[in-house]
Amino acid sequence: MTTPPEDPYAQQPQQPQYPPPAAPQYGQPQYGQQPGQQPQYGQQPGQLQYPPPAAPQYGQPQYGQPQYGQQPGQQPQYGQYPPAPAYSAYQTPQTGQGVPASMGSRLLARIIDALIIGIPAGIIIAIVAVSVADKNTCTTDAAGVAHCTTKGLGALLAVYFIFIIAFLLYEILMIGLKGATIGKRMMSIQVRDAATGGTIGAGRAFVRYLVLAITGAICTLGYWSPFFDSSRRYQGWHDKAANDFVVSSR
Repeated sequence: MTTPPEDPYAQQPQQPQYPPPAAPQYGQPQYGQQPGQQPQYGQQPGQLQYPPPAAPQYGQPQYGQPQYGQQPGQQPQYGQYPPAPAYSAYQTPQTGQGVPASMGSRLLARIIDALIIGIPAGIIIAIVAVSVADKNTCTTDAAGVAHCTTKGLGALLAVYFIFIIAFLLYEILMIGLKGATIGKRMMSIQVRDAATGGTIGAGRAFVRYLVLAITGAICTLGYWSPFFDSSRRYQGWHDKAANDFVVSSR
């Protein structure tokens, strides 16, 4: 038995129609709202609510949570930036006791100190040398051998020795007890203890001068040694021996 073919023009049974959902009334619970809960401020009746945002993942700072490096309870300031490092390659290096004195000011200070002692010493030595030369006479014997007297030579050596001691005491006492010579004061620089910032004392000032005198006698290397300091704080070999820094006092 065969089934007759369906008529394509036959009327299909109608689907049941449902009325559209009515708009929620004011005070009616919304989607996700508990019965009896009042609508939020600024929410219009019939406005759908959305679920709250997801909780932040592990390691992600929440709103109001201290950031990395911020102390608990510390409020971030508007426009506040992290403090700059104490030292960078493009900033003036610090010694811990102040800004290092420039090599130009140190050179001028040493020239002034040399003139303070050297000018009086040169005048006195010149006077003694002239008087010694007048007392020295040379005679030639029959064999043609010259015989010269050396009267006053000891006085000339004594003057040299006196001025060396005077300059040594001037350098040691002024730097060790006052922190600066007259020349350094005129150039506004001081010699300070690297640890405390005070004076270094007469003993360390003597070591400082001795190292400078010995290394300076070797092709003046001791006077140029502050340029060899890789930390750019201009600490020469004599400064390292006495554990001091030469800094600007301005």
